[in-house]
Amino acid sequence: MKSDSLHQFQPVGLAMHGTGRYSVVHSVEEAAEELLKEWPDDGGERFCEAVKACLDGIHDLVSPGEVRKAFINAAREARVMVIE
Repeated sequence: MKSDSLHQFQPVGLAMHGTGRYSVVHSVEEAAEELLKEWPDDGGERFCEAVKACLDGIHDLVSPGEVRKAFINAAREARVMVIE
């Protein structure tokens, strides 16, 4: 996906404890991909809220900043280290 078509936000660094995997998320679309493909725990309430926020963000119903906040909350719920 071209970067000019993404819904950008301030980068969020992630460190997955169990896998030792690190990533930096820059956009709503990257957050959605991270949640749906790489997330260590998809059973939490904050996870569901973040997925919904991503879908809403892709459709311009919420701001990228709101998606970022929901994404960070989901990361904390899943005990993923967040670097803001």
